Amino acid sequence: MLNALSPTRRQRAQHMTLVQWAESRGLEFLARRNGSCGFVGEWSGQPVSIDLQPSGRPYFEGWEISARVEVGVQASAGMVLMNRPLKLTMERWADYVYAQITNVVQTMADTLPEEVRWLAAYRDAGWSGPAAEFFDRYAVLTDGLDETRQLIDQDTVDALMHWPEDVRSAQSPLLLMRLRSKLHLCLQLDADRHKPSELHALDLFERMARRLLAQARAVNSLA
Repeated sequence: MLNALSPTRRQRAQHMTLVQWAESRGLEFLARRNGSCGFVGEWSGQPVSIDLQPSGRPYFEGWEISARVEVGVQASAGMVLMNRPLKLTMERWADYVYAQITNVVQTMADTLPEEVRWLAAYRDAGWSGPAAEFFDRYAVLTDGLDETRQLIDQDTVDALMHWPEDVRSAQSPLLLMRLRSKLHLCLQLDADRHKPSELHALDLFERMARRLLAQARAVNSLA
């Protein structure tokens, strides 16, 4: 039985907004050290995990919330969506990484972080449909435009353009990725966490995940 001083109970209370969101979707709360926590479970029989923790990414500051789901089929193309300011930050970081690599005798393909390879391998795409303001705010990097257009549908565009708070929330560093057989979301958190923007991001992630899982079930049923 948990008592009032239980670290797990304290963390549940601290992160109750996220706990309620996650548990209503069948995910189990996991308390971790230093205030970090996670949620794990399955959607449509596929593993899902969400983590709230200090960010280890050199282009994020402070804390992050990250979510990932195995969707059950391999993507034929990769897609990485990010805010335009984050893309500039990552490009500066990539320049630093390249400079460090030139100073050592190593194979570049083996030493480049995956994020740097995105910037080199994927083109910054655009297509008709979304308003110009969408591509002013976000960069969509991909090597497969047709698949990316299906993934970033109008509901996704609307969610990305209409955050529940002020423009600062819309500009918080965000990564949305469809890579190999997984969908990922990473959002930098401000010191005042659990605002509506975090739930808005997770709702977006869930909608996309559910759609991909349904598509995967349809593909697998025909195999």
